[in-house]
Amino acid sequence: MRTRRGRESVSYCKGRCPQRNLIALGPAANTAARPHFSQHPPQQLMRLLFIRHGESTGNVAGRIAGHSDDGLSLPGWLQSTQLARWLQDQPWQPSHIYISPLRRARETLQALAEPWDWGLSTGDGTGLTSAPLPPCTGQTAQEATPALTISADLAEFQAGILTGLTWAEAEIRYSQLCESLMASSDWLPIPEAETPQAGRDRAQRFIQHLLHQHQQTEAIWVISHQWILQHLIASLLGCDRTWQIPIPNTGLFEFELDRDRWHQSGMAPWTSDLWQIKRFGDCPHLPRS
Repeated sequence: MRTRRGRESVSYCKGRCPQRNLIALGPAANTAARPHFSQHPPQQLMRLLFIRHGESTGNVAGRIAGHSDDGLSLPGWLQSTQLARWLQDQPWQPSHIYISPLRRARETLQALAEPWDWGLSTGDGTGLTSAPLPPCTGQTAQEATPALTISADLAEFQAGILTGLTWAEAEIRYSQLCESLMASSDWLPIPEAETPQAGRDRAQRFIQHLLHQHQQTEAIWVISHQWILQHLIASLLGCDRTWQIPIPNTGLFEFELDRDRWHQSGMAPWTSDLWQIKRFGDCPHLPRS
């Protein structure tokens, strides 16, 4: 935690022992030695909230969902409704929403949007086509209906011939393939399925779209799926590999970032005030088990 004592900058470790930063202190300190962020009040950062869809009927059945169009289970609807109430209590709302074209993501948005009565229509679109809806008469700017985009880049892993099967069913139907998959930690091609590289590529494309098309002051919801969310988060964080992350249904990943300094060199990439992780796989809306 960082506190300010006049012109003194103090960082506290878990044992609460102060560790002074390498900043000149005292009345004679040279103001040029202070870090950039101490000279200006904090500015608003772009806010990104990544959301995994609620539990689906495929999740309940233990199926390899892929691009199958399973809807939410009854617990999935409840999870999404609880998240909607929690989001409505937050001091901000989205200016833009991006969702996967798959039904479980669209139904999650349906539940999330209900408290605001935005009247969003998800349809069955594909691609990255913006479809903003104007605010209703009498709404303030803060209550305006967010722009909605359905993006194929946010769809789940294309599982090819395994789509919609349980593992037990896959072992019966494709025994040799399943044996090979279980015997090796290396990536093995699955007929008609996409590769991890393809997933990372579309995640990178989507993140670049956000950074190029949106402004510093905007707040964005992204509703997607477990596998592609791992790629999206790795891409946003600049990782050179994709890490496996436990992501519960309706889990949240919230980031604040300085979009205007994203491509700056110098000290900007190493100044953590500009790049903040607020939530990482949290479910603050659900009762703790």
